[in-house]
Amino acid sequence: MAKKSIIAALAAAMLIGTTVAAGVVYKMHSEPVGNYAVETKIKESNSMEEQAQESLDIKDVCMEVSYLPDGMVQTEEGKYSYADALYKGGVSIVFYKMDTGDAQFDMLTTNVKATEEINVNGYDGIYCELYGGDDGEVSFDQRIYVAYTDVHYVMEMYAASDVSKEEALKIAEGIHLQPVTDGNAQDVVYAYQWSTYIGEDNGEPVEWSSSDSIPKSAMNHTHAVGEAFAAAHVESPEDDWLGLGSVEIKVTDVQVSDNVGLLDLSAMDADYREELQKEVDQAGVLLPAKINYIKYGNGIDTLNEVVDSREVPQKLVYVTVEYTNTGSEQLDEVLFMGSLIKIAEEGGQMRIYTGKAADESAAWDDAVPAGAARWLEMWYYDVHGGERRNNYITNLKAGETATVHMAWLVPEEELGYLYLNLDTAGGSYEFSESSLDIGYVDIRR
Repeated sequence: MAKKSIIAALAAAMLIGTTVAAGVVYKMHSEPVGNYAVETKIKESNSMEEQAQESLDIKDVCMEVSYLPDGMVQTEEGKYSYADALYKGGVSIVFYKMDTGDAQFDMLTTNVKATEEINVNGYDGIYCELYGGDDGEVSFDQRIYVAYTDVHYVMEMYAASDVSKEEALKIAEGIHLQPVTDGNAQDVVYAYQWSTYIGEDNGEPVEWSSSDSIPKSAMNHTHAVGEAFAAAHVESPEDDWLGLGSVEIKVTDVQVSDNVGLLDLSAMDADYREELQKEVDQAGVLLPAKINYIKYGNGIDTLNEVVDSREVPQKLVYVTVEYTNTGSEQLDEVLFMGSLIKIAEEGGQMRIYTGKAADESAAWDDAVPAGAARWLEMWYYDVHGGERRNNYITNLKAGETATVHMAWLVPEEELGYLYLNLDTAGGSYEFSESSLDIGYVDIRR
């Protein structure tokens, strides 16, 4: 009778969304924090005292996605977007391997509008609706957490505003984790080790090598227009996993224009082309850009707030970049990336420009363009290659040069702060060691 009672209790628990693993009952739940945040946890309730909990045996798993909305395709591992808006919106999925124990999961989600406990294929989950997406721009305003405690993984799904709640939940419902076998070993899920994620691996904190303010001397590798430089600095061929060790870059021309006549609109995807049409009049002349002045909230007790806005003239910045193979062998699928980084010099320090100098008495923290001028990564480029026909040069023979045109919309008053970052790791909002090592290109006007 006792055994039957335990089995009945566990069956009932499964019906209400509680997961059983290794003799321990787990329940994912969320708790409010402040006005706008929730803390998602996995609670352990050992209702089977006569059974000892087994030690965690976390094996690699593969992910099967059995449902995607019509028109949605995979863009890269764990990322899915609509085919007519590649790399914009959709869903992104990450996993955490709970190497410290399932009940150690503790995630704070900020800027939360509403939350709901859900059941996904018998696994506990939490759905969060976040503030954002109300201005018509695509934003990742949904979050879904699912606890796969039978295999000791937690999924975090970021869903954008172009995906409905119903579709996001269907995608989550269609995700299945299977143990790795010889037949599916190529689809192994990459997961963050929870101990590393929280910065406690080996008892040492995680270190980040980036900053929003540096000494002027740290930019001594800066290049002028017309100056050639190495695309990457590698110490040995084994370190050159992108194959850029024999690539030389040169920015040969920078043009600033009031209209978009320099652009080949056929080189843009439909989504960006539609966005560009909102920025010009019938003659292709650029309309003013709107700049919003944001006072940042902490996402717990306060939200971000637009405290002021104004319109300013904007320009097209059109850059010509040459990539030359200085090696003796052909290179295939050469990755390229261009990002604007806005830098102001103050008293021997170089800082990321956010509208004006930091001032604790100011009513706002950041000045953010509302339209296409918000894109600092290249939203226009006219060379497409690789498997997905994106920012790759398909092949580059020994001694050959390929020319790429990139473009951005920029508020006219910010032209004097522009540098170009051609590091393939990108980076527009902070200085990084790799980008400083390669060197920015000074394109200020």
